[in-house]
Amino acid sequence: MSVARAYAKALYEAATETKLTAADVDQIEAQLDAFVLAVDQNPNFKTLIETAALGSKEKISVVAAVSEKLGIGGILGRFLVLMARKERLSLLKAIRGSFAEIRLESQGGVLGQLVSADPLDAKDLEELSRSFGQKLGKKISFRPSIDSSLLAGIKVTVNGVTYDGTLRSQLQQLRDRLVFGTSSAN
Repeated sequence: MSVARAYAKALYEAATETKLTAADVDQIEAQLDAFVLAVDQNPNFKTLIETAALGSKEKISVVAAVSEKLGIGGILGRFLVLMARKERLSLLKAIRGSFAEIRLESQGGVLGQLVSADPLDAKDLEELSRSFGQKLGKKISFRPSIDSSLLAGIKVTVNGVTYDGTLRSQLQQLRDRLVFGTSSAN
């Protein structure tokens, strides 16, 4: 288990063991997303909380001020202060992803990776989630990303299995058949 996943699991367990409602856990996830987004959108803030030159007391003050501005308190507020104290703020993006994954797994679902050549809208993502969910017999949620080198189509990875429907993959298979008289294992 990665360090980020261990922290995400601790946060999730703290939230569920204190008998918070599903709406409260939704709020924790949304607030964690907002904090990570604030870090990502402000390079100065990111540098400030990740630099070794700044001590943990100063980082705690910065995290507390930003948390207050974003309306973050309770379990997540204490968690963010702990991350500052332990010098683990650089893990927040990975913790956010692991938190979503752990939460989905606790509900019997699976988080998959979906890579497309072009951005997909919410309707397409929902349809793909439903389709893969029916195929695999589980609730599927995707972490989408974009890779223009795929040319067209999508590549989905769920539970370590990759389903590659990209134009790039199809062209590679065609090339292999023409050059080697075989098809690739993709």
